[in-house]
Amino acid sequence: MNTYLYAYRNDFTNEPIGRVKATSLFEAREYIAQIKRLSSYQVDELFVIKEVAEHGKQVRTDSDI
Repeated sequence: MNTYLYAYRNDFTNEPIGRVKATSLFEAREYIAQIKRLSSYQVDELFVIKEVAEHGKQVRTDSDI
């Protein structure tokens, strides 16, 4: 499982507001939707999701899809 951080899209500091463990970016988006009680579409509109490598380096973001 990988760790994914999420932050508000309009927060220019990109400070993470949460973290989920998931096997894929898609699954992370679904978990965030459940946590926030939103649709997947709303999650895409409100949040930036970033995959974090084990040593803390950013690997992939939802904008790479």
